[in-house]
Amino acid sequence: MQEQSGAWKGVIQLRLWARYLRERRKIIFLYGMTIFLFLAVGALYNMENLGGFLYAALLASAVWMIACVIDGMKYVCRSRELEAAARHFRQSGELFLEGQEGLVKEEELFLKKVCAMDPERSAEENGPESAKTFLQAVGSLLSMVCRKREQEQRQWAEWTAECRDYYVMWTHQVKTPISAIKLLLEGEGFHDRDSYLLREELFKIDQYVEMALNFQRLEGIASDLVLQEYDLHSLVKQAVRKYSVLFINRGLGLELEEIRQKVVTDEKWFVFCVEQLLSNSIKYTPQGKIIIKGEGAKEPEKKALLIIEDTGIGICPEDLPRIFDRGFTGHNGRLEKKSTGIGLYLCRRIFTHLGISAKVESQEGKGTKVVLGLPVSAPENSRD
Repeated sequence: MQEQSGAWKGVIQLRLWARYLRERRKIIFLYGMTIFLFLAVGALYNMENLGGFLYAALLASAVWMIACVIDGMKYVCRSRELEAAARHFRQSGELFLEGQEGLVKEEELFLKKVCAMDPERSAEENGPESAKTFLQAVGSLLSMVCRKREQEQRQWAEWTAECRDYYVMWTHQVKTPISAIKLLLEGEGFHDRDSYLLREELFKIDQYVEMALNFQRLEGIASDLVLQEYDLHSLVKQAVRKYSVLFINRGLGLELEEIRQKVVTDEKWFVFCVEQLLSNSIKYTPQGKIIIKGEGAKEPEKKALLIIEDTGIGICPEDLPRIFDRGFTGHNGRLEKKSTGIGLYLCRRIFTHLGISAKVESQEGKGTKVVLGLPVSAPENSRD
């Protein structure tokens, strides 16, 4: 075995030397041709000291050959080291692939065991190992599903937070030019009919922007509420004063009775809801009037009643149960193309936090009546 191993090493070295000579053959040929031409020129011209010249050429050839041998030995050593490294990496790769094949085989065996189990057979028939394998598979699957679910929820929460922040920023930025245009329209030279119509359209834009802003704020409304006792009449007057431009432009009448009631509510959110109800009444009342009145607290609810009634086109009976649903516009909204289906939905959400009850009665062609029941003491769900 040792002789065969030594012979094999000799063959490898000869192969490496042969490869070295093949790679250096151009240099060797060029040097040999240089010496040959040098000697040929000396012989042709009968140089007197040809022997010394020949001795110098042979000495230079010897030095060059020694240099070639040294370079060849270095080449052979480097080649053997590279081949050893390549052989090592090849063996490591084979071991890695064998390990991967082993893992794949184990997974295949595991899946075969799971697939081979018959869920209709008993645990004794399947065997304890099968039951254990099945439980492991179920556990792994549940763990994977939970991790995926948590990742998706985290990504969704980040995305919704970014969208909410963007919309809030956008609505605030839009309100700035709207306010600037309002100031311009209040100056001299803007008191004709067209200017009033322009103010009305600008007012609508402002209301839509405010609606979008409050829609984004709904998520944190519980922490934003400031419940205090207010005079109900003064709260209603705020909304009426804001919508006065629409009453004037539409030529609608307004009957606002004195409301002598104290209620516990949040000023900002309640006034916003009254504005939405007034907006709907004005939108669907082409002519006539809007009546706003109040009634005292009644037992056993102990709630003050606020009634907003109009003489508009009314609501279809089949649409009445769904008017507070998100995105629902109803028959009239689809015909007039004026409804977004968001205003009353926001009102319902806000009413829930403020402890306000809402009842709607309507007849087509005669008008709509909205009755709000406001607490005269702090609502239970807002005290926590």
